[in-house]
Amino acid sequence: MRVYEEIKPTVVIYCEDENAGNACLNRICEGLEEEGVPFEVTIATGDEPEFMAQKASRESRIGIGIFLGKDGTCLLQHTKMPYNMPIMKIHGKLAEADDYRRLGANAARLAKNIPLSF
Repeated sequence: MRVYEEIKPTVVIYCEDENAGNACLNRICEGLEEEGVPFEVTIATGDEPEFMAQKASRESRIGIGIFLGKDGTCLLQHTKMPYNMPIMKIHGKLAEADDYRRLGANAARLAKNIPLSF
């Protein structure tokens, strides 16, 4: 475990497989960069996407986490929300490229306390 002072205030992104979700991950990162919010990508696997998104948000000092699954399912979560109620959820089969960028931008907007765009 890192010392508390060493942990940067970033949005934590858990990705199941860096190769499978590469295009989706790039779009999420573009949305975050566009708003000027730092992020950290970690390869992690788990059972439920909701649980993994909540785990990512707990690891973030600003309390915001994103989980990107192998199938393209993506969740935006905040630590103050119940794990089964993500702020935003994208179903991989139904998603468009702009949806992932919007999710990244909304994560950044959440960090800056400005209204989200849907």
